[in-house]
Amino acid sequence: MRRKRLVVVAAATSALVLAGGMAATTAGAQVTPKLPGATLPEAAQRAAPGPPATVLRTAARRIVTHSDISNNPMAPMQQRVLDLINLNRRRAGCGALSLDRRLIAVANLHAADMARRHYFAHNSPRGDSPGDRVRKAGYHWRQYGENIARGFSSAYDVVNGWMHSAPHRANILDCRLHQMGIGLAIGRGRTAYWVQDFATPMT
Repeated sequence: MRRKRLVVVAAATSALVLAGGMAATTAGAQVTPKLPGATLPEAAQRAAPGPPATVLRTAARRIVTHSDISNNPMAPMQQRVLDLINLNRRRAGCGALSLDRRLIAVANLHAADMARRHYFAHNSPRGDSPGDRVRKAGYHWRQYGENIARGFSSAYDVVNGWMHSAPHRANILDCRLHQMGIGLAIGRGRTAYWVQDFATPMT
């Protein structure tokens, strides 16, 4: 069985990209998470308002399947991850993220591409970056970020892994990011590939 892996792209702003011609920087490279246990951080458990953390954990531990892959913001998997992410953001003093169909579609396409072509990276073999993909989807971003992960079997596990990795947590708790989409693909050996795309629109 493949080990669980996490990778992050630190948030980038359009000013940086336009001024320097640079894509978002990669922070942390590929990380093997050390999960401290099957609980959300204590601070997140105390967050309010919203569903109790125990309810979110129970719902989010369901093993992912092909039926969880959807571009619909109201799909259960999208809602499970969104609830867990916003639980942590509320405690950190950030506003709640909302789901955007374009970000969901971009994240799903990148997850599917990684699963189908057996790679694990922010930039595809064609060379397109997360910012390129989001822009091509018609989303004019002021800022974006991306987290990816492989091998986590539930929404709870992947969010827990990201929250216990400093660079991934920094993206999740970046108050300047306002929207997100979750991508999921099931690859060879039933390995789950996850993509979390964040962005803030120009207007």
